[in-house]
Amino acid sequence: MDLINIPGIGKTTLEKLNAINIMSIEDMIFTFPVRYEINQLDDFQKRQINEVSTYEVEVIDKPILYFIRRKLTKLQIKVQACKVIFSVVIFNREYLSKLIKPGLKIVVKGKFIKNFSIFTASNLEFLSNFHIGIIPVYNLRDIPDFRVRKIQGYLLENVKDFKENLPTSIKKKRKFKDIYSVLKNIHQPTKTIDVEKARTRLAYQELLNFAVRVELINIRNQRLKTPIKEYNINKVKELILSLNFELTKDQKMATNDIFRDFKKQTIMNRLLQGDVGSGKTIVAILSAYAIVTAGYQVAVLAPTLVLAKQHYDTFKNYLFSYGVNIELLTSDINKTSRNAVLNNIKTGDTNIVIGTHSLLQEDIKFQNLGFVVIDEQQRVGVDQRRIIREKGKNPDILMMTATPIPRTLAISMFENTDVSKLLEKPSNRKNINTKIISFDELEKAFTVIEKELEDKHQVYVVCSLIEESKNRNNISVNEAKLIIRNRFNKAKIDILHGKMTDEEKICVLDNFYNQKTEILISTTVVEVGVNVKNATAILLFNASSFGLAQLHQLRGRVGRNDFSAYCYLVVDEEVEDIERLRILEKSNDGFEISEWDLSLRGPGEVFGQKQSGVPKFIFANLINDNELRDFAFEDAKMIINEFDQISKKIVLDVLKSIESYILD
Repeated sequence: MDLINIPGIGKTTLEKLNAINIMSIEDMIFTFPVRYEINQLDDFQKRQINEVSTYEVEVIDKPILYFIRRKLTKLQIKVQACKVIFSVVIFNREYLSKLIKPGLKIVVKGKFIKNFSIFTASNLEFLSNFHIGIIPVYNLRDIPDFRVRKIQGYLLENVKDFKENLPTSIKKKRKFKDIYSVLKNIHQPTKTIDVEKARTRLAYQELLNFAVRVELINIRNQRLKTPIKEYNINKVKELILSLNFELTKDQKMATNDIFRDFKKQTIMNRLLQGDVGSGKTIVAILSAYAIVTAGYQVAVLAPTLVLAKQHYDTFKNYLFSYGVNIELLTSDINKTSRNAVLNNIKTGDTNIVIGTHSLLQEDIKFQNLGFVVIDEQQRVGVDQRRIIREKGKNPDILMMTATPIPRTLAISMFENTDVSKLLEKPSNRKNINTKIISFDELEKAFTVIEKELEDKHQVYVVCSLIEESKNRNNISVNEAKLIIRNRFNKAKIDILHGKMTDEEKICVLDNFYNQKTEILISTTVVEVGVNVKNATAILLFNASSFGLAQLHQLRGRVGRNDFSAYCYLVVDEEVEDIERLRILEKSNDGFEISEWDLSLRGPGEVFGQKQSGVPKFIFANLINDNELRDFAFEDAKMIINEFDQISKKIVLDVLKSIESYILD
């Protein structure tokens, strides 16, 4: 049977399905709901503050529409339930103002936030359209959900011989139902437990495919050999003794881990993670120097020009007097200088080259690349990591990140990666005072900022947009400048964003470093590599637009000295997801925040599918489904050695997909 023969699929619908790669019956039935709406009416008599509920109410007055600011409206409706009169408010639903009239019965979903007089609704529909039950939501482009549900229902009724995709031994071992029962429960659930059981099996299948892929790449990596690096430990000790500070216990342990790896014939694949200011760079410098004493070259890959230049200055500061030749290779150098650098790299005159993605270009040839350092690795894509590795003969790899990743996830994401952590922070580092405020409360932040400016300190203002957007009501850099200029009309203000040229960015940052600028209004380009110790306050507009780990990184731009520091997360109250942000008020621990972020959003959302190399999971979460993940990794070893048709197909499909991910 072809898709065109299914009731509900005409020529137009077929074209829409094909456009999103749904080409066959199997493609269609394996297109799953993105979520479920569980429609049920709650007992109004048992209402509680801050609890999401769904109530049937009756409208008793004409709604009032308020225009709060650009692209933000509030509709207020006076209603009653159980003879109790209160107001329902819902944002950005102005079209409802002409449809809702006194006497109309509606269903509202949301919660009473501060008291029982105002109910903030996330959804509103007419009682006549409301159906009780578990409603699958597919969100397929331009195809109504009711039509998708009808198509899936027809397939479940008329096509029952869907191919099984788990071996019988696995189904028996893990007590999974057959594939038809799973599909029936996922598309037409009658109880929430049906959905959960089906989700468990589908999540397991995703994790199993992922685990088989990891195991196959591990087998490949174990065959790769690299020369033992015979570094001069006495020269390294001399450098350590020259430092004007003592290495922390964690730094010593991480350095020892790396140096032991240099003595092995298997490739080092180590992840060095540590919170903002924990001292990852000095570990990288000591490791790079050791490799130079062993007669090899080092490449340091940074995701931004700002970070590359900062590393260049830092590496030169520590290593120049030891005769180490360090070069900087970025997109902003002229052709003559670039050719000279390329020649020095090729002849081996350059010991350490630091750069951005310019290091990945084809004409860059190393004489003897033995060690690669990748900073802020989650911002460097998997293909880019592969390219830099291929410029040497199986060089050792050190990946660094200030976005902490739980060890089990790191091993999953980067296969045979070992993990070193820097948990200690500088003794003078204070916790950053973090507060969530609404736009109406901006003056609270402005009062603190005013005092910081009076004390000759500097301030960041961060936005998610460069310019106004038709689709989003977020504050842009340009709008923020007007707001800040209006309040601080004597302050020296500048803006920074990704559309500026490298030269413009460096000029703006130099002015901020040299305290010629007091307030820097920026997009997230300041997330890494900007180290202005005099900055003590940061204001983040539309904070819910960012992930928790990213907000923690941005917050880390301040509090880099022994001054008190402040972070304000500005939200549209009752519109944005405020509860998720509460952990930032409670914690300054990057590891705790990162794990929370990963559990909520998954690694693909936190790091980006392309950057992390983690395939897009629909049902599985590598953090929350830790037991299921462990089962999958246990079973993957068995699958690879089985010879039944389903196991062989799983392994073959994964082998084909490895080239698509090309993980380190």
